[in-house]
Amino acid sequence: MSPSQKLWAGRVAGFLFTVLEIVVLGAVLGAVIFPVAGKLGGAHKSTAELVLFGAKTLGFYFFVWAPGIALVREFMRAAKQRAGAKSIVAADARPDA
Repeated sequence: MSPSQKLWAGRVAGFLFTVLEIVVLGAVLGAVIFPVAGKLGGAHKSTAELVLFGAKTLGFYFFVWAPGIALVREFMRAAKQRAGAKSIVAADARPDA
């Protein structure tokens, strides 16, 4: 595998991992928040139903936003890496006093 292919594979893996992290975070938050809010609000569903509904609902909402957030995050990582590489090259090009 060439260095360019490794770079792209890392970016794609980072993107997918970020999407997965965000969706899992949404599902966990939904599984915790919905039963609490449902019981406080007087819902006529069982706790298990509220947990499942919360995980599905917030998991879906977070999944809608996750790809955009992950894409921006990967662009920011690439820009930071590129800026770091340029500063290293610039430091090597300076003559020593």
